[in-house]
Amino acid sequence: MRLSATFQQIVRPLVEYRILLSLGLSAACGIVLNSLYPINQVNPLLRLISLERSSIYLDLVWSYNLFLYSTPFLVFSMMFSLIYVHIYRKELEHAAGSLPPFVDPRIRQELSLVLGEVHRQLVPRPSPTPRWLSIPERGLYTGIASFGSIGSGKTLGLILPAMRQLFAYRADDPERKLSGIVLEVKGDLCRQLQRILMWCGRETDYDEISLDGDLRYNPLNNTLDAYAQAFNIASIITSIWGKGKEPFWQQSYTDLVRYVILLHRIRDGYLTMVDIFRTVISAGRLEELMIEVGTRFSTTSYIGIDTEAYLEHEGLLSPVGFEWREDEELYLVAWTEALEQLLIQHTSAEFAVYTRRPYQAEQRDHFESVQYWYWEHWKFFRSEVKTSIVQGIVVFLSLFETDAKVRRVFCPPKELYEGKPCSSDLKGRVLPPFDELIESGRIVGLNFPVALNPALAKTIGTFMKIDYQRAVQLRIPIMDAHPERHFRPTVFICDEYQNFATVGGDNPTGDERFYSMSRQPKCIPIVATQSVSSLKEALPNEGVMTLLQALRTKVFLTTTDPETARYASELCGKADRTRISYTVSESNTNANVGLLSGRTSSSKGSVSASKQYQKHKEPLFEEKVFFDLKNAQSVVVAFDGISPLPPTYCYLKPDFLPSNMSWFEQQQIGFDPDKIST
Repeated sequence: MRLSATFQQIVRPLVEYRILLSLGLSAACGIVLNSLYPINQVNPLLRLISLERSSIYLDLVWSYNLFLYSTPFLVFSMMFSLIYVHIYRKELEHAAGSLPPFVDPRIRQELSLVLGEVHRQLVPRPSPTPRWLSIPERGLYTGIASFGSIGSGKTLGLILPAMRQLFAYRADDPERKLSGIVLEVKGDLCRQLQRILMWCGRETDYDEISLDGDLRYNPLNNTLDAYAQAFNIASIITSIWGKGKEPFWQQSYTDLVRYVILLHRIRDGYLTMVDIFRTVISAGRLEELMIEVGTRFSTTSYIGIDTEAYLEHEGLLSPVGFEWREDEELYLVAWTEALEQLLIQHTSAEFAVYTRRPYQAEQRDHFESVQYWYWEHWKFFRSEVKTSIVQGIVVFLSLFETDAKVRRVFCPPKELYEGKPCSSDLKGRVLPPFDELIESGRIVGLNFPVALNPALAKTIGTFMKIDYQRAVQLRIPIMDAHPERHFRPTVFICDEYQNFATVGGDNPTGDERFYSMSRQPKCIPIVATQSVSSLKEALPNEGVMTLLQALRTKVFLTTTDPETARYASELCGKADRTRISYTVSESNTNANVGLLSGRTSSSKGSVSASKQYQKHKEPLFEEKVFFDLKNAQSVVVAFDGISPLPPTYCYLKPDFLPSNMSWFEQQQIGFDPDKIST
């Protein structure tokens, strides 16, 4: 029958300090026994021994006194051993102690992230002295990656608590509150982010890109090099539709997109995905643009007449060759002296003679590059080859053309970026550049569920991620030039990361390059994915391991992927373990077989047993451990920014769970996250 917990609390110190208690009690008993039963020195026999053999007499006296102390020690040791064996219950050691106070992130003085509670390092049992596993600021900059199967608790146990703790830090300080970007594919994470920001008083710092919002985002409107933009588009196409064995096609449509981007930038200084689509899909549009832009580099003088004057004398002016130019908002024709005299003598219209403003030398160089590629390379392709190259692009670019909502949000007119009113989008406003958003403490969320359009969601999320990463990396020279300034940390959070990851040796914007440099510009990357296999399936390049090693803190939840379990077990390392083996052998002499029983027997026999100890390396966490983890139960390999922390069981703190309730208490009362309002 199990004794009460109160009695067990009394018994526990007796067992833990039984050696000290045995020594103390035996010393006390020895003193009492020595005073009650001292050695009888008047005994004739003892007196005779002392006179004849004094050394033997002294040995007898010291032995008697020693027994007065040692005998009680043996008795008390036996008593405490019986208590330990028959009364003390080890289950008491498994009772979870109270967690230390959880500091509200709104009042923290130092930036940190509490991942969860730690009890015992290598066994999933409660501890009387649990503690929080906290990653300090310097460790956050080295990145956090979470792996877990569907329903394992990645979002509730890591993503939501991370957003709550990080975005609540210094929420009332305009200079120190954190900025960030949140990418998702489910459609509910941004809604929960808004509630978190409202909880910490930062609801006005939130900007959301969605099909129903008023924010507009053009992924091509930045200062990124035309080749880098074209390569990004090609990489996304490859990640969505796969990579062929022949690299010619990918290289060709990368070149095509690159030079179309250059051409539009020379002409307008602005372009969208729709502009690229309409340029490459039309058979003659690209050549028309070449001729149109080429005329702008001419030094020919022009005569310009406004609309009112032209309409008044249209009969005379139309045969001369005046054409309407949108960019100039004038009717233009090449200047000749005879034409100028004709207008002076036969019309009263006001006109202007001017020479087109020359382009910069850099723009001329770019145009010459485009011109050389077009006339010396593209024009020599057979029509069926051109069709194949164009088809590889338009399948992707048509995502922005066919849906009016998508076109309005992600292909806004140039007027919006110039701050002019736009009749086609009266409520639209453009998303500021990411460098401004980061330095002003803004938080951007992409609310574009993958169920609406998987390819488009992946495309927009990847473009936003690349824009953000580029803005973060550009902080490095600025921070180096102004060491006296305070630069706020910024947070990159991505759930279901396999949908947005880009990596590889031939990708100049691979995520592993960004994560390896994220510490210096003070970026905190936190990503969650289902498994290592899902990352390998999503990425066309063999750079997954390079990507994972750039994220120093790993959180492994329950998984059904053998490759993830194997990777986690290897990452946790091995330790020296002692293996005990027994060998039993039997030998007989003069053996014979019984006539009745048919069994062997002998008159002499011997049995020997041997016990061997052997040291060998065993994983700290076997692969099976990661299959058997429960929800919100994880194995964490953490890094604090200076040294790696030992792998340990860690119990995540779901966002709905009270901070003072341990994971084991949750298990006892049966907390159901589906019944708790998040």
